[in-house]
Amino acid sequence: MSAQKINFLGLCYDNVSLDESIQIMEGFIRQSRPHQVFTPNSALIVWSHKDSYLRDVYQRTDLLTPDGMGVYIGTRILGRPVKANLPAVSMFFALLPIANEKGYRIYFLGARQGIVDKCVENLKRQYPQLQVAGFHHGHYSPEEEPSVIKNIRDSKPDILFVAMSTPQKERFIDGHKEELGVPVMIGVGGSFDIAAGVTRLAPRWIRYSGLEWLYRLVQEPRRLWRRYLETHPAFIKLLVRAFVRERLGFGRAGG
Repeated sequence: MSAQKINFLGLCYDNVSLDESIQIMEGFIRQSRPHQVFTPNSALIVWSHKDSYLRDVYQRTDLLTPDGMGVYIGTRILGRPVKANLPAVSMFFALLPIANEKGYRIYFLGARQGIVDKCVENLKRQYPQLQVAGFHHGHYSPEEEPSVIKNIRDSKPDILFVAMSTPQKERFIDGHKEELGVPVMIGVGGSFDIAAGVTRLAPRWIRYSGLEWLYRLVQEPRRLWRRYLETHPAFIKLLVRAFVRERLGFGRAGG
């Protein structure tokens, strides 16, 4: 299936529901050629305005979905709403039971050694038929990267979950997409930490209230406070500027 594109603050998001995104990714698996999937949130939109490589990666991504209520609400403010807020963690946990049922092979890359070990252990207990093609922590050296790539390629997974920070996950997937040859390569952020029981997924009411960022900040203040302090005001500035230009008509030629 093909999806309508929604241009929001310079990124072209696929306007799909969670079920539709899963159908698209299963189509990627049937095609047996590499595809990349990313879910930029408001912080990554801000970073993509400063980092041309990151912006280019998102522009050539095969499936791009909005992560966070900031993006979801922002598309409504600008008059071109997306169907759903589709963070990576939602796709991660939606794909697992399907992979368990249909026998898709999964490779887990990222997080610290103990976390990825516990993540896989917990998921295999929850999904006994899950086909784990392999797993590797994300704290390897540049010299080790060729062997990590070879291990993934040789294990022939259908889905590669990459739990790394930005821009590491984008550079890994986009830079080695053809070499890896995995039908679905998706950046999943902190999903391994949740599956391992290290952090908790925000309750549904918090996710839909737009306060998930605060819930995450309470759990990981040292890692996230500076990002939120820098990117939230910058995102609001981009949104207000776009609203004034596009919805109010200011800043247009002849307007």
